[in-house]
Amino acid sequence: MKTFNLILTLLIPFLCFSQEKVTDLTFGKKITINSEILSDSIECWVRIPERLNQSNSRIDSVSLLVLLDGDEYFKIASDIAELYEWSDKMPLTIIIGLPSTGESRYKYYTPTKVENLNSKEDSILYSKTGNFNLFESSLSQEVIPRLEHHLEVKFSEKTIFGHSNGGLGALSFYISQNHLFDNYIVASPAILWDNYYIQKNISNKSRNESIYLSLSNNGWDYPIESYKSLIDVLNKTNSRFKFRLNEEENHATNGLRTLLDGLIYVNNKNNKIQ
Repeated sequence: MKTFNLILTLLIPFLCFSQEKVTDLTFGKKITINSEILSDSIECWVRIPERLNQSNSRIDSVSLLVLLDGDEYFKIASDIAELYEWSDKMPLTIIIGLPSTGESRYKYYTPTKVENLNSKEDSILYSKTGNFNLFESSLSQEVIPRLEHHLEVKFSEKTIFGHSNGGLGALSFYISQNHLFDNYIVASPAILWDNYYIQKNISNKSRNESIYLSLSNNGWDYPIESYKSLIDVLNKTNSRFKFRLNEEENHATNGLRTLLDGLIYVNNKNNKIQ
């Protein structure tokens, strides 16, 4: 009897634990859009604010945040938005994360085609570069309109975020004549692309979109001198331009730091970091 009681005592915690309900955590929606322009499909990870879902009355106007390399930043950006919306640091915002691969980053974020014959792998990768214009057209004509229709909203303001090659993509949107976005958050962009293509092609015309650009001071980032021409032009042409050198960050961590600070900056009408 004592032996039975001992066995029962040992089994009770195990039996109780085995009865615990375990479920997977999920967040966001995945919407796949077939693009005729790209002859490709575009996967969109979508964060919809709870307030938008729970609202009894339809909300027709909401901001949009597009994340290049969205698979890396979607979850953390969604968490940041929850806090910033709650504390009135940013408006109600739908987030669209665009996942990337090594190939797609070179294919769609690069404004020009560049050859690299260092290796067979590089040659194959670089042979697909220079499709930014198609990527921009697809976002403008297919992805954003279809998402507005599907979500039954109208995006009142559009922001894009990009880091590294994604930063090159974000700057490519900025220098484009189409002006698809209202705000730009750019972290450690790959400024050397095609012998400083961005710096050579940025316009001297005045602009009024908010643009937040940052570099790190450690790790793989190019030295600040590489960005001097770009920073000078932006300082002269855009009163809503902000540059920050994040001395404690490296190339890998600067994306997160820039997203945190950049969202506050572009959504603050006085354009000051709080």
